[in-house]
Amino acid sequence: MKRISILACILGLCFVSTAWAQQVVMPHTGKPVARHRALKATPNFTRAQNLQSRIAQTNAAHHGKVWDLGTYNNGDWVWPSGINDFGNVVGFGDDGNGNQHPLAVPLFGPHAGQWFDLLTLGGEVTYFDEPVNQIADTGLVVGYSAKSDGYAHGFAWTEKSEMADLGTLADIGYTAYNSSYATDVNKLGTVIVGWSGIETSCIFLCAPLPPNGYTLPVVWTPKMEWKPEGMSRTWKIQKLSTKRYEDFTYWAAYKLNDVGQITGFVSNNDYSVTVAILWNPRSDGKGWKDPMPLPVPDSMFYTPFAINDRGEIAGAVSTPAGIWLPRLWKPLNRARTKYSQPIVLATPEGFSNGWVSGINNLGDMVGELWGDAGDQAFRWKTQDPTFVEVIGFPGDGSSAASVSDTRIAVGMYYLCPDGTCGDYRGAAVQLY
Repeated sequence: MKRISILACILGLCFVSTAWAQQVVMPHTGKPVARHRALKATPNFTRAQNLQSRIAQTNAAHHGKVWDLGTYNNGDWVWPSGINDFGNVVGFGDDGNGNQHPLAVPLFGPHAGQWFDLLTLGGEVTYFDEPVNQIADTGLVVGYSAKSDGYAHGFAWTEKSEMADLGTLADIGYTAYNSSYATDVNKLGTVIVGWSGIETSCIFLCAPLPPNGYTLPVVWTPKMEWKPEGMSRTWKIQKLSTKRYEDFTYWAAYKLNDVGQITGFVSNNDYSVTVAILWNPRSDGKGWKDPMPLPVPDSMFYTPFAINDRGEIAGAVSTPAGIWLPRLWKPLNRARTKYSQPIVLATPEGFSNGWVSGINNLGDMVGELWGDAGDQAFRWKTQDPTFVEVIGFPGDGSSAASVSDTRIAVGMYYLCPDGTCGDYRGAAVQLY
């Protein structure tokens, strides 16, 4: 993986996009209602209101600047999902016409706080789906977009090329796999991970059951080509190994680090068994090894939502009763071929469910906990599993999606006036 990163720099790919400082937001009309996911259980609003006063105190004591990012063009909702070390935020949101578009906003510079639309690959998504957009430190944005035929394809967006179609496994002979999703990119913008499947443009909330739900894990790597207008970068797709789990049908390569490790998961035909997966890079720099299962207690399944360069993996386990619990896995050897059993992360009183969504190289973990006390964004530390604190986003409920190495956490919040909760808005918080 280091060879790939070095080659990218030699070919001139190590740049920082200036689109964040120059983009002008064009107005749209219309304010359709977004589908709401946040309230997984009805909160006890008396306890939640008491919690809000503690949140204000926590924010004052432990956190710095708060960015209330609102929505794109006063739309109904936006859900940030990624941030790079230059303070550029990406996510999904209402484009003003009832469609879900990939969006971006800078936290710094002359256009700080101004959302802009990355547009689509020609189609539209009119329902709410989980945001997976991520951004490299080079300014490369990855995610998924609907095409005019209704199928979703992964995309790579830059200021120069705008939105490029990453293609699917059908391009290399897996004929039926005509959709794809890009879910993460490394900091240099030289490796993209995701999956390709037999499905239409929907990921988590309306993922179809087999036989239409078959997916395979994929990686995209850059390929440089000479064209009349000069050197151009295209992306080459390849399937990751599925050895030992060939009978399982639903695969996802979900996150990666700059060392080249990729985390994901695989489920069987009826989704009754889910295995947390890790692909380690080959020592010769030529691709990835066969998938390695991460240790999980009996009767539980684990979803790895984040990994840092130290090989620490964060996410959640789910109990047979459907309770989600935040967990951390640490490598036990230098080769990262052995991992610890899931380490329990603290959950304060009043919060019975939760997960970790993001982790940085400093050991900060961010995510969400919910229960009788409400639904809030929280922070943990890999160095101390007993440490937990409310991040201090605005609003009555919130969820943190990602955290940069500059310790800025990004996510969404919502308001609940009179116990009726509204739609998502973007926010970021500087952590100490």
